[in-house]
Amino acid sequence: MTRSLSLCLLAALAVLAAGCRQAQALPDLGKIPSFSLTDQDNHPFTNSTLAGKAWVAAFVFTRCPMACPKVTRAMKDVLADAQRQQVPLHLVSFSIDPDNDTPEVLRKYARDYGVDTSRWTFVTGNPKAIATTAERGFKIAVEGTADPSKADFGITHGTQLVLVDKEGSIRGFYGSGDAEALKKMVSDAGRLAAK
Repeated sequence: MTRSLSLCLLAALAVLAAGCRQAQALPDLGKIPSFSLTDQDNHPFTNSTLAGKAWVAAFVFTRCPMACPKVTRAMKDVLADAQRQQVPLHLVSFSIDPDNDTPEVLRKYARDYGVDTSRWTFVTGNPKAIATTAERGFKIAVEGTADPSKADFGITHGTQLVLVDKEGSIRGFYGSGDAEALKKMVSDAGRLAAK
């Protein structure tokens, strides 16, 4: 065997070996805290409701004029991508305007977006519990209270999507406006679901 052929063979083997390595493990960014909320069908919804499933959380409110419709469309795209790839993934949208977003309002919001609520839940509850869940649990900033006379209805909040594993640990944050990040999230969710 010639030296150049040997070098080509070694290079090919190195490429194959690199391709066979497992992807880097997802970080464990902490457990989500216990919460007790209500879903769009007026049923109790807690952190244990999705125990044993990989899921994605987002924080929105139905009167939000700009950011939330984009986040909701991103979530809809994520769910469609997960279904195409046969990744078992559940979505949860937490309302940060619970005084307005009753179960009935959330149910209408889900209908307006054509959401399959068997795979995507909208939750509401006590305003303090939601704020604590967002900020301390999911590390998503939420500020302000609803005021129709103010920009963005007086509420500002983080728009990242949060990937949670089967044991209730946060495994990643993904920009809702970044198509590549959302594809990676579905891929990461597939890795979590396979474990």
